[in-house]
Amino acid sequence: MVLRNKKAAFEMSMSTIIVIVLSVVFLILGLVLLRTIYSSATSSIGTIDDKLKTQLSSLFADEEQPIFIKPEDGQLKIRADTANFGFIIGGRTKYGNDIGADGSPRNDMQYRLIVDKDSACAKKIGESKVKQWFVGTNMAASEEDKVYNDITDYQADQGFVRVQVDMPKGTILCTQTVYYDLVDQSNKEEGTLPIGGGSFTIQVIRKALV
Repeated sequence: MVLRNKKAAFEMSMSTIIVIVLSVVFLILGLVLLRTIYSSATSSIGTIDDKLKTQLSSLFADEEQPIFIKPEDGQLKIRADTANFGFIIGGRTKYGNDIGADGSPRNDMQYRLIVDKDSACAKKIGESKVKQWFVGTNMAASEEDKVYNDITDYQADQGFVRVQVDMPKGTILCTQTVYYDLVDQSNKEEGTLPIGGGSFTIQVIRKALV
């Protein structure tokens, strides 16, 4: 009877140890997987690589299209408490000349963002707080404000920039329209030449539960 109890206790101990070991292994594998996914996502949206540039270039198939935004519908749904959300704005030089031919590629093409003061977000939380969503971007105060930002990536006559948005925790649900303009400064004799402009809409949605 005693031997049987000892055997049962030993088997229970082994089962417990096996369960603990398997739990630790699965936990480590889960953490490694999450880290891999996070690192992959961060690196993929943090830079505009050659493959993505090729895809972006295909958006210029129409020779009459001087600018573009991706996502193409310009509708950005961003959850509260989201960091490093990115979208892309791009354009082509006015006369088809290569960016950087004069040795200063970063400011050959520039862009600016203007917050629509009549949108719900700007009215509810204030224009200044909306501007703080855009990381590393100088925001123009109005249509007349000539505050511009340099592009970050280019190839031939095309320039691209990834705009980063950090949506603070606790941001109320609202919708915000933002206007953008691109200008060409590659021709030093003619100065600043407008390329085109448009708008996009940010919809703040609820933070995910998990």
